[in-house]
Amino acid sequence: MVFVTRRPPLFLLLAILWIGVGPHLAVGQSPDSTIVELPEVTVEAVRGAETKASAPFAVTVRSRSPAEVSLTASTSLDDVLRPLPGVWVNDRHHFALGERISVRGVGYRSNFGVRGVQVLYDGIPLTLPDGQAFLDVVDPAVVRQVELVRSPASVFWGNGSGGVLFLSSSGPSPPPNRVRVQGGSYGQWQGLVEGGGTVGPWTVHGYASGQRQEGYRAHSQGYRVRAGGTARRALGPNTQLRVMAAADQQDTDNPSSLTREQFTSDPSQARSAFVDVNAGKQSSQIQLGASVDHDLGGATLSGTAYGLRRNLDNPLNYAFIRYTRWSGGTRFTLRRTEGRLQGGIGVDAGIQSDDRIEYDSTASGDPFGPLDQKQLETVLNGSAFGYARLNATDRLALTGGLRLDQMRFEADDGLTEDGDQSGTRTFSSVSPSFGLSFDAGPAQVFAQYSTAFETPTASELSNRPGGGGGFNQQVEPQVTRGFEIGARGTVPEARLRFDVALYRLEVDDLISAYEDADGREVYDNLTANTHDGIEASLTWQATDALEVATRYTGSRFVIDESNDDSLVGNRVPGIPSRRLYLHTEFTHDGWWGRISGQGVPSYYTNNANTAEAPRYVLVNLNLGHRGVDTNGLTLKPFVTINNVLNERYAGSVVVNAFGGRYYEPAPERSFSAGLNVEW
Repeated sequence: MVFVTRRPPLFLLLAILWIGVGPHLAVGQSPDSTIVELPEVTVEAVRGAETKASAPFAVTVRSRSPAEVSLTASTSLDDVLRPLPGVWVNDRHHFALGERISVRGVGYRSNFGVRGVQVLYDGIPLTLPDGQAFLDVVDPAVVRQVELVRSPASVFWGNGSGGVLFLSSSGPSPPPNRVRVQGGSYGQWQGLVEGGGTVGPWTVHGYASGQRQEGYRAHSQGYRVRAGGTARRALGPNTQLRVMAAADQQDTDNPSSLTREQFTSDPSQARSAFVDVNAGKQSSQIQLGASVDHDLGGATLSGTAYGLRRNLDNPLNYAFIRYTRWSGGTRFTLRRTEGRLQGGIGVDAGIQSDDRIEYDSTASGDPFGPLDQKQLETVLNGSAFGYARLNATDRLALTGGLRLDQMRFEADDGLTEDGDQSGTRTFSSVSPSFGLSFDAGPAQVFAQYSTAFETPTASELSNRPGGGGGFNQQVEPQVTRGFEIGARGTVPEARLRFDVALYRLEVDDLISAYEDADGREVYDNLTANTHDGIEASLTWQATDALEVATRYTGSRFVIDESNDDSLVGNRVPGIPSRRLYLHTEFTHDGWWGRISGQGVPSYYTNNANTAEAPRYVLVNLNLGHRGVDTNGLTLKPFVTINNVLNERYAGSVVVNAFGGRYYEPAPERSFSAGLNVEW
């Protein structure tokens, strides 16, 4: 088979987005969203007194409309995050590894979990003290609000904060009581129950869901169940308590990645070495948290405590990995939200404990072969920070912040036949930020200098070349210095919203991943990178019933210095240099629909820049009815067609994979349909 990428010209993509929409629109229908002035919504993702309108950094706050939440499949976080500029989400279309997420190129190395981006779900940090996050507990079908801080943000969150992603199952309007079922191509089935209300002094919201798929690719079948909820109550006239919980359990196969030849001949196949050992993942995670906010009159005192437990069985072709993880933390902040001088101070403390066992599965194909690693890994983190905002004039505000972090990684080697490999790694960091914002009328203009640091995670330190216990002593933390300018605002007369930002990130000692010959991921530092980019967003509310939006992300990420001179001047792999997203969203006679398209050029998959992922244009269609009432119930049916053009493309890549196995194929054209029953 000859590999051909079908890439329609841009004007054709635009035409597809408009065909069949315009002639049927009527002015005056009830909108899901309209053009208004920038809202005074506090940006929870930065733990300060900043709002979306006044923040001196690049931030997007996106509330998903009730129609979008009800009438889209939302089986992946890519469905939720794709409309945001500056973020790159790779969907592997199986459950074993989750989505790969990068903000301005930070976190690109991650071939499992999320690195370099602080992630919170309903106020509970999913990012552990060592800087990694697993998003298995997040159910995209109930995510109603997203905050994305695209700037380095260690002044607020410390380790692994090259950006901040704040996800919430609550939104501007109360969630409905509903039951939802849907099914689709490749044996996909999903069920969801969600509800809320008032129970005594508590206001509660909860959900539970189950999902199963056979998968587009061989050896990618699996299931997962999720549950979560929040509860709020007043403890007094000035005090609010909030309790949060989330959990998931899953059992799934892992088809791994393919070479370009395999991807071209049969993208639905699995890697034989993974099939032979029945590679996959069995995991469970549960997390609990509680926060208290007390209004002091012009200031707010907040305290949060949370805990997490995760179990994992992870058979791979080179090892069987098993661990039990405990993690938790507390944070306290005092924020002044009124007056000319605003800001806050706070302290954080966190602990993580991983009881890790690793068997050598290369011996006679036995997944429980010789014991290769048995150790207890402990991470301790303590920090203090302060942030201030001076409203110098009615239009000009100056900001500044500083954070101090101290971290200790400890490995207690329980397998000492080859000598006790126990050891520690200690890291400390000072993270400053400075910014200004100016109200120029229709636009809020901002500029900021900010920083982020990122240590190797516990699993990255324990993945020593050649295996064995202890920590890799060669890999060092990476430090990012970010500069950005931008503007955002509205033009009410033209019914336009806009947001544009230009940035430069200077990354020292960038942590890079590569695979050794047996498939084990090991890590080193690339010395220095420069990330330059532009992000632009434009939304036009043409009528109350029609929204047209476009997002553009352009970047030039370059390896400036390296221990390997042949890499100097190469592009950072795993991230496309451009991404264009478009959508048309409309309503008519109770029907809601969205046609969206995304264009991505080819991009490199390794540091040497000798292999590329193919370019593609992806078009998706969503259509549903906003409600048919019958016997006190509201029925909301919907259908989804993904990859309308039937492109062959890689939904994700494994950066620097050994043997050229870079490509994780995405499904061909697929269909799904579902029904919400609400009351």
